[in-house]
Amino acid sequence: MKPIALSIKGLHSFREEQTIDFEGLSGAGVFGIFGPTGSGKSSILDAMTLALYGKVERAANNTHGILNQAEDTLSVSFTFALQTNHQISYKVERVFKRTDEMKVKTALCRFIEIKDEHTVLADKASEVNKRVEELLGLTIDDFTRAVVLPQGKFAEFLSLKGAERRHMLQRLFNLEQYGDRLVKKLRRQAQEANARKNEMLAEQSGLGEASSEAVEQAEKALEQAEARLEAMRKNRDQAKERFTEHQEIWNVQKEKSAYEEEEKRLAEEQSHIDSMQKRLLEAETAAALKPYADRYAEAIQHEEQAEKEQTLAQKDLADRTAFFQQKHEEYEAWRQHKSEKEPELLTEQEQLSRLQEIEIKLSEAKQEEERKKADLRQKEEALQSVMNELETVTDRLTRGQNRQTELKQQLKSLQVTSNERKSCHQAAEMALRIRQTEEQIKKEKKRSEELNLVLQKMNEEKNTLVQKTEAEENNIIQAYEAVQTVYHLVCETERSLTRMTEETRKSQHTLHLQREKARVALLTKELAQKLTAGKPCPVCGSTDHDPSASVHETYEADSHLEEDIKRTDVLLTEAAALSQEILSAKITLEEQSARFIEQCPFLQTIQAQNLEAAASFEHQPVYEAFETAKFEWKRIKQDILSVKTRMAQMIGAYQESLKKAEQLNEKIGFEKREADRIESIISELQSSMDSSLNMFKEAFQNQSVDEAEKWQQAIEEKDRAAEECEKRIEKSIAFLAEHEAQKEKLRESGHRLEREKLELHYAAERIKSVIADYEHELGDYAKGDSIQIKLRSVQQDLKLLKEKEQSLYEELQSAQMKLNQAKSRASASELTLQEAKGRLEKAKAAWLEHTKNTSITRTEEVEQSLIPADELEKMKTGIDQFMDKLKQNAANLKRVAEILAGRALSESEWNETVAALQKAEDAFGAAIEEKGAAAKALAVIRDHHKRFNEIEAELKKWQTHIDRLDKLQAVFKGNTFVEFLAEEQLESVARDASARLSMLTRQRYAIEVDSEGGFVMRDDANGGVRRPVSSLSGGETFLTSLSLALALSAQIQLRGEYPLQFFFLDEGFGTLDQDLLDTVVTALEKLQSDNLAVGVISHVQELRARLPKKLIVHPAEPSGRGTRVSLELM
Repeated sequence: MKPIALSIKGLHSFREEQTIDFEGLSGAGVFGIFGPTGSGKSSILDAMTLALYGKVERAANNTHGILNQAEDTLSVSFTFALQTNHQISYKVERVFKRTDEMKVKTALCRFIEIKDEHTVLADKASEVNKRVEELLGLTIDDFTRAVVLPQGKFAEFLSLKGAERRHMLQRLFNLEQYGDRLVKKLRRQAQEANARKNEMLAEQSGLGEASSEAVEQAEKALEQAEARLEAMRKNRDQAKERFTEHQEIWNVQKEKSAYEEEEKRLAEEQSHIDSMQKRLLEAETAAALKPYADRYAEAIQHEEQAEKEQTLAQKDLADRTAFFQQKHEEYEAWRQHKSEKEPELLTEQEQLSRLQEIEIKLSEAKQEEERKKADLRQKEEALQSVMNELETVTDRLTRGQNRQTELKQQLKSLQVTSNERKSCHQAAEMALRIRQTEEQIKKEKKRSEELNLVLQKMNEEKNTLVQKTEAEENNIIQAYEAVQTVYHLVCETERSLTRMTEETRKSQHTLHLQREKARVALLTKELAQKLTAGKPCPVCGSTDHDPSASVHETYEADSHLEEDIKRTDVLLTEAAALSQEILSAKITLEEQSARFIEQCPFLQTIQAQNLEAAASFEHQPVYEAFETAKFEWKRIKQDILSVKTRMAQMIGAYQESLKKAEQLNEKIGFEKREADRIESIISELQSSMDSSLNMFKEAFQNQSVDEAEKWQQAIEEKDRAAEECEKRIEKSIAFLAEHEAQKEKLRESGHRLEREKLELHYAAERIKSVIADYEHELGDYAKGDSIQIKLRSVQQDLKLLKEKEQSLYEELQSAQMKLNQAKSRASASELTLQEAKGRLEKAKAAWLEHTKNTSITRTEEVEQSLIPADELEKMKTGIDQFMDKLKQNAANLKRVAEILAGRALSESEWNETVAALQKAEDAFGAAIEEKGAAAKALAVIRDHHKRFNEIEAELKKWQTHIDRLDKLQAVFKGNTFVEFLAEEQLESVARDASARLSMLTRQRYAIEVDSEGGFVMRDDANGGVRRPVSSLSGGETFLTSLSLALALSAQIQLRGEYPLQFFFLDEGFGTLDQDLLDTVVTALEKLQSDNLAVGVISHVQELRARLPKKLIVHPAEPSGRGTRVSLELM
């Protein structure tokens, strides 16, 4: 990270906005920030942390009192880059507004990424803080220790005790992950491992008998079931063969009876089929004659229509011939009229057209004459207006020249001498500074009184908080003792539940043994019942069976045994879950107690009370004891929740009180420092005002401060009047110049208008002469109707002649066309009549030819004999189907007779065959079920046996894992391992710091870490003698602190994602002599090779002369001007 620019406004003594260019400063490697004490040098570092983290570390409550008293707004802006090439840079902007005398609130907060364009990454304070910490990888505490060492903290790390220093290193380097976090992680893993172990134990208990002997017995039972299944299969196959043979005969007999019934039914339908065949023959004959009958009737109708059409055509031809003759005569008469009238009209049209053109030109000339006359009148009016305005401007010009002379004389009387002005200005400045100082003193005194009241209220609030904290500590101790009591109850319940679980497992084992014995006895009894005299036993192979030898005939199954086993399995499962719940609660209570002690260290001295043993369940039956344990656990869980909630609330309230007390102490300290600072300011202001009054009296003995102000006001009045006079003179000069130009312009306008008036007069005379010529040429035509109306009348007559001729011609053409159409129609009708007569003769001959061998003589009989198509098709289909059925039934009767070949089967014989097959199938199904049950039992026992062995192997692995976790918890218990890592980190920091100190002290001093974690100095120039750090001088302490700070900064930077390329030192150089000062500056200059810029904040003049680049901080002025900064280069 490399700083680029920092802008400050309204922070502490910075009133006006000041911008610091770090790129220009850090180029030399080491640069200085110089200014008098209290000028605002350290405020630059405050502005940097305020911009990045929204806090000022040395301010009360992080932001109280940081806003300049004369301002209402504070703004800071910090621009930085993460890489040297600055391809990507970032800018943090914050603006705060005043809420009261001390407090401020955030008004604007933005985190901006700068590439080719600006992108706002976050615009809320919390989001900006988070993004900054994520980007840099440093909190504000890490940043101030690694980058900025403010006043009062430069030697903090050196002066810390061993334990405090280790604690600081644990936080800086995140070593807590190897302490409490690792222990909690191990404890959680152990808890999960024990839970898994308990689950597997419960699963193993629920498997029942899963020994190798049980597997062998199940395999033998399966073999016996397979043998019985094979015998039943052979019996079933024999029954199936006999059934198949009898089924064929029985089915064929039923089929033959059905065919005989069908034969009887078909014989009854034969007469109906014969009548349908006769009707069908008549319909087919009519269908064959129908085309000839239709053509004969159609030919008769066509001949009648042709005769009617011929009569109509002859009449239409006569009418069209007469109409054509009439139209031809009308057309010829009009053509004769047109040839006589048209030449006269064309001659008159030509003459009127020429006169119309002359009339249009005359009208245009008269209009032009009127326009010229109007223009001439306008020019005359404009000329008169210009002459009037010229007279007015000339009068104003004369009066303006006289007024300008008067203003110049007045200006001479208002002028003040330079000596008088200088004396007055000096007196006014001194009087203003005195007035401002008086106002500032009043304001600061008012602030001092307000601060004293605030301090008094804060001290009263502090006493109240102390009493409240003591009462809360007593309440927390009582609540902590209650937590310990509940923890004791949990432990006792866990032990009782463990004993009860062991007893239940023993009971479960006994119940499984009883169930296995009962199963063996039951199988033996069933086998004995199935033995047949003379046949070998499937178990032992003996053929002699003595019923009295079986002791199992008197066995009776225990109906409650399976219920007891299920209850026991359920009990173990619930006990495992309850045990896991109790273990989780126990671990949670342990962790909670550790957190309580961590949050409240005073609880470490509290000893656990000697408590009586919790209620035992040893003398109760298992089920009752478990129910009692569950009831007791519900009560304990309520107690756990109650004490945890109560304890958390009390500790939260206690920590809140401590936080308030700490914040209040910070506020009190800040307010006291602020009160002291204000008293100092008042004293300085009073001294400054007294000095200014003495200087004023010496310089102006005859005047008071009030008179100086009046004197200044009088001169200012004269200056204002003189300034006003000068402005008026300047305006008058511009006024006179403007009116002189206007006068000349008006003269030119008058001359131009005279010329234009004369030109318009000559043009009007010329137009008059042209109008007279046009009127002479028109003559008498100009007196009557207009020529245009006469011309339009002639043109209309010509148009009517042509249109009438065209209309008559079109009517003649239409009559000709209709006459031609009538002739064509008459000719066509004659041909059509002849054709119709020929078709009638042919149709009649064909009809008579095809009906001579039938019973039909008239065309009407054809329609009567026809049958609709769908009905005809239905009759054909019915006849065909009947004939097909007749043939098929005869074939079927022949086929079944051949199949039977004289064989027959009675109904009783068929029923016996069916019953025998059903009995064989039932026996075979029972054998299959028996084999399936045996196979399933074998598979279950094998799975249980396999799972039992798997669980045994897994239990051994989990136990090994649990033992290893217990050992690791013992190793990491407490803070031993974390303290070891902190000591190693401390050794690393000390080695780096020692190397830097050796270079700064010319190999005289080195830093070592003693056995208690404290720092000691090794004086190599004095034989390597060890001495405490408290024996160092001021300069030596500074060099040692500087070395440690640089080493610690280098280590902390490793936590960030990007290296920090700058470092600020804010104190210590005033304690160094000249030689040590040279050594330190030389060492700091060498840091540039590590790409690290160092900013030195000091007021030492020798150091200022040594550094090439400096930022000069100019203190605020009594006049109200704030702190300013400027860059100074050698």
